[in-house]
Amino acid sequence: MAASLVRQVSLESNRFLFSSSLGLPAVTSVRHKSKKKGGKSKNLGGKRATVGKSYGIKRNDGNFVHKGEILVNQCGLRFYPGENVDTDRTNRLIALTDGTVVVSCEKLYPYPNSPLYRPVQDGLEIYKKFFHVIPIPLKAKFKLVSET
Repeated sequence: MAASLVRQVSLESNRFLFSSSLGLPAVTSVRHKSKKKGGKSKNLGGKRATVGKSYGIKRNDGNFVHKGEILVNQCGLRFYPGENVDTDRTNRLIALTDGTVVVSCEKLYPYPNSPLYRPVQDGLEIYKKFFHVIPIPLKAKFKLVSET
């Protein structure tokens, strides 16, 4: 049966014809160029630029803040929370009360599970900036009038 197959090649059109003497229809396949299509590459001029994260200090020393305001937006713990300041899961420093911001440089005493604990125990002194919020003092606005 293999000997009965006749292969005819047409060079000008790159067509391969297969026919048999058994009266089966001929199978035709066409080969084309295998170049992939692609779009133009453009200089998009900043349309796909990554938006910045806006890291940095938002409230400076001496500023008045309300409860819940962000004092510092940071990556990691560059600045540490002090009195009436807390961190969230992204290490932002957030004010816990209304008051005035105070920034101080203090010696760091890390927790035992901190990677800085071992160097501090070996005698290294590490100083970091701490953000504190000093609450506004409450003034007596009302006087009780005694009943006479």
